[in-house]
Amino acid sequence: MDGQTEVGAYPTLLLKGDHYAMGLQHGHQVRALRPQIERALAARWCEAQPGPSEARFEALYQETRALMAELDRPGLELMRGQADALGLDLEMLLRCNLAGVLLDSRSIRGHVGDEGCTTWAATGPATAGGRPILVKNRDSSVEHLRLQCVAHAMPAVGYRYLYVSSAGSPGVFCAGLNEAGLAVADTHVTSTDVGPGLPDHSLMMHVLEKHDDVRSAVDYLRSVPKMGRHNLLLVDVRGSLAVFEMGHRTSGLRGAHDGVLVNTNHFVSPEMEASFVDVSAPEEQGNSQRRFEQAARELEAAFGAIDAGLAQRLMAGHASPQSALCCHPGQATGYRTISTSIFLPAEGRMLFCHGLPCQGRWDLLAV
Repeated sequence: MDGQTEVGAYPTLLLKGDHYAMGLQHGHQVRALRPQIERALAARWCEAQPGPSEARFEALYQETRALMAELDRPGLELMRGQADALGLDLEMLLRCNLAGVLLDSRSIRGHVGDEGCTTWAATGPATAGGRPILVKNRDSSVEHLRLQCVAHAMPAVGYRYLYVSSAGSPGVFCAGLNEAGLAVADTHVTSTDVGPGLPDHSLMMHVLEKHDDVRSAVDYLRSVPKMGRHNLLLVDVRGSLAVFEMGHRTSGLRGAHDGVLVNTNHFVSPEMEASFVDVSAPEEQGNSQRRFEQAARELEAAFGAIDAGLAQRLMAGHASPQSALCCHPGQATGYRTISTSIFLPAEGRMLFCHGLPCQGRWDLLAV
């Protein structure tokens, strides 16, 4: 499963109108992938059935469901449209997409393998030409590679945006860029600070639809209840950079150092660092920190010359098994890099590689 031949094409979706209509269009346009979506949901459903000692998850689900009904009607309507188009049960779809909290809890208790992603952004004197750039390697299962898609969204109200996601998944499930030049990318962090709140895919959708700069996006993120479990890396066309480290009770904010900001799968801010739990297999402990350090070193060495070409080479690198940014399937987890996204806010474009960046083809897409 490691060669270029198994990657195949990815769907490009066109979504417009209100959120229910956008969900319907998403579902209809990925209808050919329904068997794979059903298998992925069934596997998630089986994994995430709460046991007798996990009544807390049911309470968290019900509280989060109520919060979404109050604060995230667009996100729920989008999911309702997806469910209707694909012939799926809305509650099952919602439970499966919130089940990561339960799986994280089991990971913390059992120290089973975890997935990861590497993101970074640069601007100003760090880049060639001073233009901002945001980059993400998405590391996940081969299952998500087969479901990976790119969507052009034109909501009835709000900014147009381009984003990377998975067929059948709600909101912005990976990263995106809007027409105002604001880009955002997430990374998962296994955390003890989790509770009822909006999930990150909803938060990123609202950020891209309603906000045009990092300050406004951060103010929004601070103002709403959050589930936690993620970091969001943000960059805008003016060159502002931030990582918003999300907990349920507490959050942290990191800014750029010399025009560069790196983010992987752990918390760094003083407010959040104690909430991180490394659930990697013993031989992969510290992987997030090693990737962080590798990216930071290479970006520091390239100061003043960081551009899309440098990003392509960096994200395809295999420095060592512990610090490789391009991750090939591991024995412990099976996770691998399934795409690289390079967002260029000043140009309103994304360079996208579906599959391993050391092997794949690069496509240029505009918002």
